[in-house]
Amino acid sequence: MNDVFLASRLQTAMGDAYRLERELPGGGMSRLFVALESSLNRRVVIKVLPPELTSDVSAARFKQEIEFAAHLQHPHILPILAAGAKDDLLYYVMPYVTGESLRQHIEKGGAMPVVDAVRILREVADALAYAHRKGIVHRDIKPENILLEEGHAVLADFGVARAIDEARSGIGLPRVTGTGMSVGTPWYMAPEQASGERHIDARADLYALGVVAYEMLAGVLPFSAPSAQAMVVAHLTTPPPPITKARPDAPANVSAAIAKALAKSPDDRYRTAEEFRDALEIAATGAGGGRRRWVVAGAAAAAVIAAIALVATWRSRPKLDDNVVAIAPFDVVDPDLKLWHEGMVDVLSRNLDGAGELRTVAPSVVIRRWSGRADKASAAELGMATGARYVVLGSLLRGGDTVKASVSVVDVRSSRTIVEIERKDIPARIDRLADSLTFALVGQLRPGTQKLSSIGTNSLPALKAYLQGEQHFRHSAWDSAAAAYGRAVEIDSAFALANHGLGLSYGWSHTGGDSLGEFYSARAGRHNHGLAPRDSLLIVGDSIEVALFAPHGDPLTVQHRRRLFATQELAAQRYPDDPVVLYALGDARYHFAWGAGVGLPPEKVLEPFDRAIALDSAFTPAYIHAIQLAFRLGGVQAGRRYLRAYLAQGPTDVEANAMRLAERLSDPARARSAETAAILDSANNGELLRANNALRAWADTEEAALRLIRLLSPTRRSNWSQEGDTAYQRQRLASGMLDRGHAREAFAYGPYHAWQQGAIALLGGYSPDSVRALASRIRRRGGGDSCAMCFYNYWAARGDTAAIVGVGQRVDSALRADTSAAARRVRPFFAQLAQAYVLLARHDSAGALRAIEALPDSLCHQCGIWEITQAQLLEAKGRDREALALLSIVNVGEDAYSMSLTLERARVAERLGERAIAVDGYLQVAGMWQHGDSVFAPYVTESRAALKRLGGESARGLKVGGAPGSR
Repeated sequence: MNDVFLASRLQTAMGDAYRLERELPGGGMSRLFVALESSLNRRVVIKVLPPELTSDVSAARFKQEIEFAAHLQHPHILPILAAGAKDDLLYYVMPYVTGESLRQHIEKGGAMPVVDAVRILREVADALAYAHRKGIVHRDIKPENILLEEGHAVLADFGVARAIDEARSGIGLPRVTGTGMSVGTPWYMAPEQASGERHIDARADLYALGVVAYEMLAGVLPFSAPSAQAMVVAHLTTPPPPITKARPDAPANVSAAIAKALAKSPDDRYRTAEEFRDALEIAATGAGGGRRRWVVAGAAAAAVIAAIALVATWRSRPKLDDNVVAIAPFDVVDPDLKLWHEGMVDVLSRNLDGAGELRTVAPSVVIRRWSGRADKASAAELGMATGARYVVLGSLLRGGDTVKASVSVVDVRSSRTIVEIERKDIPARIDRLADSLTFALVGQLRPGTQKLSSIGTNSLPALKAYLQGEQHFRHSAWDSAAAAYGRAVEIDSAFALANHGLGLSYGWSHTGGDSLGEFYSARAGRHNHGLAPRDSLLIVGDSIEVALFAPHGDPLTVQHRRRLFATQELAAQRYPDDPVVLYALGDARYHFAWGAGVGLPPEKVLEPFDRAIALDSAFTPAYIHAIQLAFRLGGVQAGRRYLRAYLAQGPTDVEANAMRLAERLSDPARARSAETAAILDSANNGELLRANNALRAWADTEEAALRLIRLLSPTRRSNWSQEGDTAYQRQRLASGMLDRGHAREAFAYGPYHAWQQGAIALLGGYSPDSVRALASRIRRRGGGDSCAMCFYNYWAARGDTAAIVGVGQRVDSALRADTSAAARRVRPFFAQLAQAYVLLARHDSAGALRAIEALPDSLCHQCGIWEITQAQLLEAKGRDREALALLSIVNVGEDAYSMSLTLERARVAERLGERAIAVDGYLQVAGMWQHGDSVFAPYVTESRAALKRLGGESARGLKVGGAPGSR
């Protein structure tokens, strides 16, 4: 690169972000510049790629590949700080290392001492092992790319050769440079790389490191040639001379380790960088004299300390279960097989689960806890962390036209490898390879047990798409998950797990009860055959939820809810450490654990989410409802704690944007800033709605949730059609206003939630004439809001039996005219309900209580107008404990009726000395209604007085969770 104006062009392209200071030598075809990064006042190195490699390169593809490499975090890998393409320049930025390169060290001092060489080689091999497990191959290992800082190796330019290669191939160009050479450095290039093979895996890096090792010890390269082309021929055809010829003092086992790394065929080299690293570690034991003895002594001391630590922590670990197996992520070095690094965990976990008495550790837990090294020590750590006696380690290596799977099973209790299996198949049938491994593993772990594949599809493309969907779903990227699951379903419509995932994704990205979500969840239920027990239970639970989300109500709702909870709790008992199962239990409780017979206090709803987060803090779906519950139960501090824990996982998609917005609005220092206003202006309807959901129950002075919902507009972008619908937006706005006590404004937006007017009437918000007019208008309007009987409480309190009888007769006539089975089933219920309120209007409280208690809890479970009456009747009888239990299992929401229940719960709790519950309720009422209509003011005053009695408005009653993600 001879562009004399490059420095000035680069400075112009970088602007004020970096100030170029000088050019460094030794960049090869590239150019290196030392620069000062203005924002952090630190020195960095900017590397500009040569034009002959980049003139045809897709800048977007280059940046994509570099970004992937930039995620590598390892003590012996030089990180990539930034990358970009400006003014036809492709560049990346890395830290400035004050030491020298290995090339400079060799040129200055020649051959190195064995101990020093082996130490550096092991550090580089360890860095390669880490990167290979992440699916990244370096492709350009050479002394120039190994920097020495404080005597330790730091590997640079990671993924750059791959980035150029992929960027060129992404637009159909050959994988060679303009000189006809493959991307890389010919003097260190593996034979398969030099010959231009498309599938280059990690073993090419091991070959290059073997060349570097030879040069470090011998002071010369293993081959000499007059040109690059001749060097390529030598790598392809000439065996390297034994290193002992140039370095007689090199131990024989060091020479053997390097010779194996330099094998011409990839299959004859080490399988992984770990193996090469460990071989060098063993080889180094005989070298170094007295210095080595100190190393051994230090290692022995470290081993003793480690043993003591292991014994000390063993008792705190779960007890090893003889029936539990953990599948560790497979070592995968070929980028084309990257999906199977985690994919094999999903597939084998499902296949082995339910084989006899075997159970498998949840994939998300394994992926979260895996240290990344496929050795016995890591297997033991995983087993002790998860309670699994057996840990399956595996690797996938591509050789020619086949993929070889090597699997071993470690018995954590005895620290022995008890099973070793190898299977091969073509890349297009990795599903068949997984089945073959399954049969072999089951045959070894549970002889005599027959086990077929439990994944539910015979299509590899469908399986791959499904696994991609699973990875997106684990990070709450609903749209991406739905797209991947959708591809799987298009390929195999009977693929139950993909249908299940698609139904869940639509439920999250749209709303619960979404018609598409229901369709795919129902189809998953129809094809729920032959799956692993865990998956089968989850699909059954989801199918029940589809029935419960039915828009016209479910007359058998209590039976269905009980079946739902029995299913989810059975799954949680069988898989107590599975975050997906616990999340499903929490989600079921969040939506359906309210009302007589099935209700739970809100803190019990939060509990499964907390357990899921503690098991796997990276499983972000578990946070969504937990954040809302935390704001409700613990106030802003608890809510923000959950928000920050969620955002720390780096989630993507609309949900993540919404939570970032919620986190900003819940921070007093940023809520009203100009930057926040600009973000709100650019937010789409989906982000506003989801941020509103997160903050809806937060009893804040600024009414942040209402601020969000007021910004909804048909002119803003929407993630799905309903979000942009004017009627839907008005309904959500009316609901949000009711939450905060702005009832008059809410009802002005239309006939939404008109049944709430009964609760407001009971609070004293309407005159008798207004109530009669409202009831008449609601009755004439009909439809889903035709709840004239919602005024039963009001009329009973005023002794108006005629109004109750009149409405009861009209309801009964309407049900007589309806010939459906549901109408016939609920008609006696409504008649009995009317009779209970007539008795109450006649001041027969004992008879009214008996009539209400006799109401079947299996009918009209969602009607929800009599709980407060029943609680007050119980209180009048001195049965406060029963009243508190009833008020703790109803739908504790934010609307007028739910807040009335919350206030009544606080009153009873205070009388019983349950301070935490009382403070929680009074805080919620005082906060939610503080800016509401005048009808709510007396209850705000009452709540504030109670809080003063109980310890001040700053008190928070209920303890919410632990630190999210803590273990």
